[in-house]
Amino acid sequence: MSFFSSGKWLSSEKMNSRIKSANVTNKERWLGFFLGPGGVILLNSIMASYLNVFYTDVLKIGWVWGGAFLLVFPIISKIIDAVTNIVMGQMIERTKSRQGKARPWLLLSGPFLVVSAFLLFLVPQAGTTVQIIWIIVSYNLYYSIAYTMYYMSHTMLVPLSTRNIKQRDGVAMLSNMAMCIIPGMFVAMLFPMLVLPRIGVDQTNWIKMIAIFSCIAIPCLLIEFFYTKERITEESANLHVEQEQRSISEQLKACFSSKYWVIMIVFFIVNQICTNVQNTSLIYYCNWVLGTYNDGHTQTIVSAIGNAPLGFGIILMWPLVRKFGKRNVLLTGLVITAAAGFAFMLNPTNFGFVLGILAIRAFGALPLTYIMMAMFSDALDHVEWKAGFRVDGFSMSIYTIIFTVCAGIAQGLFNFGLTQFGYVPPAADGSWVAQSQAVQNYFVFGYQGLLSIGAIITFVLFLFFKVEKEMPTIQADITARHKAEAEAAGVEWISPEELTAREQAENDRIAEENRIKELKAKCEKKGLDFDAEEAKYQAKLAAKKAKEEAKKAKK
Repeated sequence: MSFFSSGKWLSSEKMNSRIKSANVTNKERWLGFFLGPGGVILLNSIMASYLNVFYTDVLKIGWVWGGAFLLVFPIISKIIDAVTNIVMGQMIERTKSRQGKARPWLLLSGPFLVVSAFLLFLVPQAGTTVQIIWIIVSYNLYYSIAYTMYYMSHTMLVPLSTRNIKQRDGVAMLSNMAMCIIPGMFVAMLFPMLVLPRIGVDQTNWIKMIAIFSCIAIPCLLIEFFYTKERITEESANLHVEQEQRSISEQLKACFSSKYWVIMIVFFIVNQICTNVQNTSLIYYCNWVLGTYNDGHTQTIVSAIGNAPLGFGIILMWPLVRKFGKRNVLLTGLVITAAAGFAFMLNPTNFGFVLGILAIRAFGALPLTYIMMAMFSDALDHVEWKAGFRVDGFSMSIYTIIFTVCAGIAQGLFNFGLTQFGYVPPAADGSWVAQSQAVQNYFVFGYQGLLSIGAIITFVLFLFFKVEKEMPTIQADITARHKAEAEAAGVEWISPEELTAREQAENDRIAEENRIKELKAKCEKKGLDFDAEEAKYQAKLAAKKAKEEAKKAKK
């Protein structure tokens, strides 16, 4: 089945990408992969960080079903979300259109995002049953349909953008920057300082707030649509390649044959639950323990200090990893994380002490941020070594499901604790009373205590993660197996490194031919001298290479 194949609106030239170049351009990088996604990332980050506060403090539904509603509802919704992720992935794969297979869904997600975002906050002042139904429908409309439609198509744009590895790396870098910088700078720091104190617990103000950010999201989404290009989809439109398909049961059996894969999956579950509880607890801890309700500065300062080391952490990590190994660096970081967390709980109301401890803990968290996916890659190699085939796609599907479902579990557990410990939300007029010591202790534990326990569990898990020492043998055996398979098939065996080098050289050659062709067309159109323009380009290129060589020589 093919979706959008007969859509006339997508066949119109007005809907074509504004990117015409065969190479990825700066315009495409900065508009299509950084600025464009920014609007929706900003909108969703607000949802992820503050929607729970809207439910507990503005709507005051924490008591519904004795607190069980806010426990069960997020978990069930995230399970639905995990299923729709799989369905959406299949729908995108079956889509054929002039605009590609992912970009049409990107565009279609816009109206769904705006409508569902409004509905999340337009909960009517009616009976409890009506409100509960409204919340369930609007929540799943946003997360299980609208944002799933956007996020699945958005994440596929990087691998579909080009085969050129260098150009694709640049696109991926800017895409990741957008995902990290926008939530970190605005949602965690500026939003609690500039927005939260002004909207308070007035539902009308929350609706106005989401209207503003929805209005920002739509034009940004259009920028992402028009300034991205699916080159891989275009070149393979008429290509049909037969690939061996492994059943789900075969892949699952292969995964569980590797203890290192199992360790990574258990780690992802523990880490996602602990991290999501921490993120949800942050605003409650800042409002009721360290500072005062929506004071406009406490959460901003805590987020800034707690996240500052992550910005330059990659500079520290890789030299340490090369010298001591991934596992040893990770174990050291986990010890720092656990110790800092327990120290934090000794004096969680002392502002200076808390900031110092959070800075130390952030250094301990660097390995979890930067090297875990590299360790997961080692585990995938171990699966291939034992089973004889790779399970990358299947494993990433499992990871996505864990990421989605654990977020719902964490939110549900946190909300259940609010009810059990007697959380008192602020009044409708914005006035509030101090929380009991039990509630404050709960926020402290949710923010750092559970994370420390998770660090201890992770430490024990990775004591048994010794694949790094086995990698030389694993890689040698896999290489020998591939050589034998090539000889049996009567074909030349090429190492992955050599194959990558050949492909990159061919991509560079094609990129250079396209650059020259486009420069000639530009010169003809504008009446420029091609030789002169080419000489300028080569001079700039030579200066750039000389600068790079000078830096290397200096080092």
